[in-house]
Amino acid sequence: MVQPGEKFLLFHPERSGTAIRHTDRGAFAGIKAGVRLKTSFLPAALHISIATAPYIMERATVITPFDRNLGYPLDAEDLSLRSRKAKLSRMKLELARSIEGLYLFVFAADEDQPHHGMMQSLMMEDVYFPTPGNTSLLHHLYLTLAFPNGSSFTARALPNTGRLGILFNRFFPSDTGPLPVENSSSTKQAVKLEEGLKLLLPFQLELLQSIQATFLFLPEREA
Repeated sequence: MVQPGEKFLLFHPERSGTAIRHTDRGAFAGIKAGVRLKTSFLPAALHISIATAPYIMERATVITPFDRNLGYPLDAEDLSLRSRKAKLSRMKLELARSIEGLYLFVFAADEDQPHHGMMQSLMMEDVYFPTPGNTSLLHHLYLTLAFPNGSSFTARALPNTGRLGILFNRFFPSDTGPLPVENSSSTKQAVKLEEGLKLLLPFQLELLQSIQATFLFLPEREA
Protein backbone atom coordinates (compact mmCIF):
# COMPACT_ATOMS: atom_id res chain seq x y z
CA MET A 1 0.00 0.00 0.00
CA VAL A 2 1.38 3.43 -0.94
CA GLN A 3 0.07 6.94 -0.53
CA PRO A 4 0.53 10.07 -2.66
CA GLY A 5 3.97 11.55 -2.02
CA GLU A 6 5.44 8.26 -0.79
CA LYS A 7 8.48 6.94 -2.66
CA PHE A 8 8.63 3.25 -3.52
CA LEU A 9 10.52 0.92 -5.82
CA LEU A 10 8.61 0.54 -9.06
CA PHE A 11 9.63 -3.13 -9.26
CA HIS A 12 10.33 -4.65 -5.87
CA PRO A 13 11.27 -8.34 -6.17
CA GLU A 14 9.64 -9.25 -2.85
CA ARG A 15 6.37 -7.38 -3.40
CA SER A 16 3.36 -9.67 -3.62
CA GLY A 17 2.23 -10.18 -7.20
CA THR A 18 5.58 -9.42 -8.81
CA ALA A 19 6.34 -11.80 -11.67
CA ILE A 20 9.43 -11.99 -13.87
CA ARG A 21 9.20 -13.36 -17.41
CA HIS A 22 11.97 -15.17 -19.30
CA THR A 23 12.37 -16.42 -22.83
CA ASP A 24 12.65 -20.12 -23.64
CA ARG A 25 16.40 -19.64 -23.54
CA GLY A 26 16.28 -18.12 -20.06
CA ALA A 27 16.85 -14.49 -21.02
CA PHE A 28 15.03 -11.76 -19.10
CA ALA A 29 11.91 -10.72 -21.06
CA GLY A 30 9.93 -8.49 -18.75
CA ILE A 31 8.46 -7.95 -15.33
CA LYS A 32 5.05 -7.11 -13.97
CA ALA A 33 4.02 -5.85 -10.57
CA GLY A 34 1.29 -3.95 -8.82
CA VAL A 35 0.66 -1.56 -5.97
CA ARG A 36 -2.39 -0.35 -4.13
CA LEU A 37 -2.71 3.41 -3.92
CA LYS A 38 -4.57 4.74 -0.91
CA THR A 39 -6.31 8.06 -1.47
CA SER A 40 -8.36 10.36 0.73
CA PHE A 41 -11.35 10.48 -1.61
CA LEU A 42 -11.90 6.88 -2.76
CA PRO A 43 -13.51 4.36 -0.41
CA ALA A 44 -10.97 1.66 -1.30
CA ALA A 45 -7.40 1.54 -2.54
CA LEU A 46 -6.82 2.01 -6.26
CA HIS A 47 -5.24 -1.08 -7.81
CA ILE A 48 -2.36 0.02 -10.05
CA SER A 49 -0.80 -2.49 -12.45
CA ILE A 50 2.78 -2.01 -13.64
CA ALA A 51 4.08 -4.05 -16.55
CA THR A 52 6.76 -4.22 -19.20
CA ALA A 53 6.68 -6.08 -22.49
CA PRO A 54 9.09 -6.35 -25.45
CA TYR A 55 8.28 -3.83 -28.17
CA ILE A 56 9.89 -2.38 -31.27
CA MET A 57 9.11 1.33 -31.59
CA GLU A 58 10.17 4.34 -33.60
CA ARG A 59 12.87 6.39 -31.95
CA ALA A 60 10.69 9.50 -32.30
CA THR A 61 8.07 8.13 -29.91
CA VAL A 62 10.10 6.92 -26.94
CA ILE A 63 12.30 8.07 -24.07
CA THR A 64 15.10 5.72 -22.99
CA PRO A 65 16.21 6.99 -19.54
CA PHE A 66 19.05 4.52 -19.10
CA ASP A 67 20.58 5.47 -22.46
CA ARG A 68 19.36 8.94 -23.41
CA ASN A 69 20.91 8.79 -26.88
CA LEU A 70 19.10 5.63 -27.87
CA GLY A 71 15.57 7.09 -27.86
CA TYR A 72 14.28 10.56 -28.65
CA PRO A 73 16.97 13.13 -27.68
CA LEU A 74 15.01 15.50 -25.44
CA ASP A 75 16.64 18.91 -25.02
CA ALA A 76 15.83 22.62 -24.77
CA GLU A 77 14.48 22.66 -28.32
CA ASP A 78 11.52 20.61 -27.17
CA LEU A 79 10.35 23.28 -24.71
CA SER A 80 8.69 25.48 -27.33
CA LEU A 81 6.26 24.35 -30.00
CA ARG A 82 8.05 26.08 -32.88
CA SER A 83 11.49 24.69 -32.10
CA ARG A 84 10.06 21.26 -31.30
CA LYS A 85 8.40 21.04 -34.71
CA ALA A 86 11.55 22.28 -36.43
CA LYS A 87 13.65 19.69 -34.64
CA LEU A 88 11.28 16.86 -35.59
CA SER A 89 11.40 17.96 -39.22
CA ARG A 90 15.20 18.27 -39.21
CA MET A 91 15.72 14.85 -37.59
CA LYS A 92 12.96 13.05 -39.46
CA LEU A 93 15.17 10.34 -40.96
CA GLU A 94 17.15 9.75 -37.75
CA LEU A 95 14.01 9.52 -35.65
CA ALA A 96 12.33 7.05 -38.00
CA ARG A 97 14.78 4.34 -36.92
CA SER A 98 13.25 1.52 -34.87
CA ILE A 99 14.62 0.46 -31.49
CA GLU A 100 13.75 -2.47 -29.24
CA GLY A 101 13.21 -2.53 -25.51
CA LEU A 102 10.71 -3.11 -22.74
CA TYR A 103 7.72 -0.81 -23.07
CA LEU A 104 6.50 0.35 -19.67
CA PHE A 105 2.78 0.76 -19.14
CA VAL A 106 1.14 1.63 -15.85
CA PHE A 107 -2.62 1.43 -15.62
CA ALA A 108 -5.69 0.91 -13.47
CA ALA A 109 -8.11 -1.48 -15.17
CA ASP A 110 -11.80 -0.95 -14.55
CA GLU A 111 -12.51 -4.56 -13.62
CA ASP A 112 -9.78 -4.48 -10.96
CA GLN A 113 -11.49 -1.69 -9.03
CA PRO A 114 -14.18 -2.31 -6.41
CA HIS A 115 -15.39 1.25 -7.12
CA HIS A 116 -14.83 1.49 -10.90
CA GLY A 117 -18.05 3.42 -11.54
CA MET A 118 -16.94 6.15 -9.16
CA MET A 119 -13.46 6.13 -10.70
CA GLN A 120 -14.92 6.79 -14.15
CA SER A 121 -16.95 9.73 -12.87
CA LEU A 122 -13.87 11.19 -11.25
CA MET A 123 -12.07 11.12 -14.60
CA MET A 124 -14.70 13.46 -16.09
CA GLU A 125 -13.78 17.12 -16.30
CA ASP A 126 -15.40 19.32 -13.65
CA VAL A 127 -16.92 16.43 -11.72
CA TYR A 128 -15.93 16.46 -8.08
CA PHE A 129 -16.34 13.81 -5.44
CA PRO A 130 -17.78 15.47 -2.34
CA THR A 131 -15.16 14.52 0.19
CA PRO A 132 -14.71 17.12 2.95
CA GLY A 133 -11.64 19.26 2.40
CA ASN A 134 -10.51 17.46 -0.75
CA THR A 135 -11.75 17.90 -4.33
CA SER A 136 -8.83 16.23 -6.11
CA LEU A 137 -9.74 14.32 -9.25
CA LEU A 138 -8.12 11.26 -10.71
CA HIS A 139 -7.04 13.24 -13.76
CA HIS A 140 -4.84 15.20 -11.34
CA LEU A 141 -2.98 12.02 -10.43
CA TYR A 142 0.64 12.01 -11.62
CA LEU A 143 3.32 9.32 -11.58
CA THR A 144 6.95 10.40 -11.31
CA LEU A 145 9.82 7.99 -11.98
CA ALA A 146 13.36 8.73 -10.80
CA PHE A 147 16.37 6.98 -12.30
CA PRO A 148 19.86 6.33 -10.85
CA ASN A 149 21.47 8.75 -13.33
CA GLY A 150 19.49 11.65 -11.82
CA SER A 151 16.86 11.94 -14.55
CA SER A 152 13.19 12.06 -13.68
CA PHE A 153 10.08 11.75 -15.85
CA THR A 154 6.43 12.26 -15.05
CA ALA A 155 3.14 11.15 -16.61
CA ARG A 156 -0.39 12.13 -15.66
CA ALA A 157 -3.37 9.81 -15.53
CA LEU A 158 -5.20 9.76 -18.85
CA PRO A 159 -8.64 8.24 -19.39
CA ASN A 160 -8.66 5.20 -21.63
CA THR A 161 -11.61 4.08 -23.74
CA GLY A 162 -10.68 0.41 -23.66
CA ARG A 163 -10.54 -1.97 -20.72
CA LEU A 164 -8.01 0.25 -18.97
CA GLY A 165 -9.70 2.87 -16.83
CA ILE A 166 -6.67 5.15 -16.56
CA LEU A 167 -3.28 4.92 -18.19
CA PHE A 168 0.13 6.48 -17.56
CA ASN A 169 2.13 6.30 -20.79
CA ARG A 170 3.08 9.84 -21.87
CA PHE A 171 6.16 10.82 -19.90
CA PHE A 172 7.74 14.27 -19.90
CA PRO A 173 10.71 15.72 -17.97
CA SER A 174 9.66 16.32 -14.38
CA ASP A 175 11.54 19.60 -14.09
CA THR A 176 10.14 21.30 -17.20
CA GLY A 177 6.64 19.82 -17.39
CA PRO A 178 4.52 18.63 -20.33
CA LEU A 179 5.90 19.15 -23.82
CA PRO A 180 4.15 21.81 -25.94
CA VAL A 181 1.41 20.59 -28.27
CA GLU A 182 -0.82 22.11 -30.90
CA ASN A 183 -4.54 22.64 -30.60
CA SER A 184 -5.98 19.35 -31.86
CA SER A 185 -8.67 21.17 -33.83
CA SER A 186 -6.17 23.22 -35.80
CA THR A 187 -3.27 20.84 -36.42
CA LYS A 188 -2.85 19.27 -39.85
CA GLN A 189 0.28 17.29 -39.00
CA ALA A 190 0.44 13.65 -40.05
CA VAL A 191 1.75 12.77 -36.59
CA LYS A 192 0.01 14.28 -33.60
CA LEU A 193 2.32 15.86 -31.05
CA GLU A 194 1.79 14.51 -27.54
CA GLU A 195 2.59 16.10 -24.18
CA GLY A 196 4.98 13.25 -23.47
CA LEU A 197 6.65 10.17 -24.92
CA LYS A 198 6.46 6.47 -24.17
CA LEU A 199 9.07 4.91 -21.91
CA LEU A 200 11.32 2.14 -23.23
CA LEU A 201 13.51 0.27 -20.77
CA PRO A 202 16.48 -2.09 -21.24
CA PHE A 203 16.40 -5.88 -20.93
CA GLN A 204 18.28 -5.68 -17.61
CA LEU A 205 16.37 -6.65 -14.49
CA GLU A 206 18.80 -5.02 -12.06
CA LEU A 207 18.32 -1.65 -13.75
CA LEU A 208 14.54 -1.88 -13.66
CA GLN A 209 14.67 -2.68 -9.96
CA SER A 210 16.52 0.59 -9.34
CA ILE A 211 13.65 2.83 -10.51
CA GLN A 212 12.04 4.91 -7.77
CA ALA A 213 8.39 5.91 -8.16
CA THR A 214 6.08 8.45 -6.54
CA PHE A 215 2.40 9.14 -7.08
CA LEU A 216 1.36 12.76 -6.66
CA PHE A 217 -2.00 14.52 -6.55
CA LEU A 218 -1.68 18.02 -7.98
CA PRO A 219 -5.21 19.49 -8.09
CA GLU A 220 -3.84 22.98 -8.63
CA ARG A 221 -2.06 21.92 -11.82
CA GLU A 222 -3.96 22.26 -15.08
CA ALA A 223 -4.80 18.84 -16.43
